[in-house]
Amino acid sequence: MAPTVDIEATSATTARATLAGADVPPMELTATEDKALAAVVHEFVRSIAVEQQSAVEVVYRTGKDTRFLTVGTDGKLTESAPSVPIPVVATEPVPVAAEPVSAAPAGPVMVPAEPITYEVPAQPVRTAARPAPSPTPTAAPVRSADAATGPLRGPLPVLSAPGVNPAAGKPARIGMRGRLNAMLGLTLAPKADSLEMRLRDAQATIAGPLPESAVITFVNLKGGVGKTPMSIALAETIAEYRGPATTACIDLGEIGGSFADRVAVPPAGGQDAAALLADLGAAPQQVRPSTLSRYLTRQPSGSYVIAGKAESAAPLSFQDAATLGAILERHYDLLLADTGNASHAGSWQWAITAAHTVVVPVPLRRDAAVVAQRTLSAISAVRPDVLARTVVVITDGPGDAPMVETEAVEAFTALGVSVCRMPFEPVFASGERIVLSQLRRETRDALTVLAATVTRIGRGAAG
Repeated sequence: MAPTVDIEATSATTARATLAGADVPPMELTATEDKALAAVVHEFVRSIAVEQQSAVEVVYRTGKDTRFLTVGTDGKLTESAPSVPIPVVATEPVPVAAEPVSAAPAGPVMVPAEPITYEVPAQPVRTAARPAPSPTPTAAPVRSADAATGPLRGPLPVLSAPGVNPAAGKPARIGMRGRLNAMLGLTLAPKADSLEMRLRDAQATIAGPLPESAVITFVNLKGGVGKTPMSIALAETIAEYRGPATTACIDLGEIGGSFADRVAVPPAGGQDAAALLADLGAAPQQVRPSTLSRYLTRQPSGSYVIAGKAESAAPLSFQDAATLGAILERHYDLLLADTGNASHAGSWQWAITAAHTVVVPVPLRRDAAVVAQRTLSAISAVRPDVLARTVVVITDGPGDAPMVETEAVEAFTALGVSVCRMPFEPVFASGERIVLSQLRRETRDALTVLAATVTRIGRGAAG
């Protein structure tokens, strides 16, 4: 049986749509500046036909007459007799001029991919004010004299509001419900198990409390696996949801690293870790924000970066890295450390020792998976407890070997580390500068989930 929609024109620019046999409230359709009411109605009915994969019968009522139409999945509109009894709408007709249904509108049509469900906020029912009844005299309760002045006895109740995600009640912006909201001006909320709600929960986690001296370390003893672009992009993702000037990304790589070539805003000459340490002198704990700002570079989303040592400077020692970390921890909520490829380097050793969470990017290549296992062994030699706070990120790429995935994931899981995936990102692979807004939507969503994951793990480690 074909679905039936009753459309009642309530004015020259508005109409009310009722789905016959569906337990959903009526929907209000409104013409726009560039789209007549008939076109809005046609798009609405066609979206239902495409979603149901069936022609839709339409009862189109105006103040003067009633027309019976059929709209197919291709948008073709014909007049026909109804195949089901005409639904009865208990509303008085509003006298308006009949408006003919136009032909199918040009351009793409937004097609929902899940069953249509309508959610509209309940409207309060207004009733006529009634006079308040005369109060009935009653005996007032008698309270003892010391009830108000004596000491409180027994445990006091704890009053607190439940935890709330402020974004949970906002209208959907993506998916089928987001398309309906944009097309019809609705305020449908996303489903509880939808991708949009998972992303909103992740954003709330990123903005939540963090332990003191929180450090996320990116490691893999093999070069070219994506440590640098992922650390820069994750710092920008966290800054976007946590706020500007809350995140700093440190380059702890060896000479010849690409960190300065991958950040969106490159550091100027002399803006590096070695120059900062040389300028601090004997009192690094007293560094002022104005002094620090001369050596760090702000990125588009609000994170700050500091490049590694200059070509002529000596490698950063364990103490150098510890001093640099102590300075930055006083001014930023979270530090992200991009490391090099030498596990014996002092800066590498500090990055593992100080880490609340470790991220290991691994492309699906056998050599990368083998070196990743070697990296996890090196981590275990420095801090065995860090493996429980380590996340292996499998990154998709054009050179992937799918047969490696099952074996690699089993090996990583056996070591007690978490495993997640990152979709292929052309900007990461091309060597270009990392600008968060220029990454693919799938990559930005995956970075948001990864940021929430490492934040949650680091918070648990501090607790």
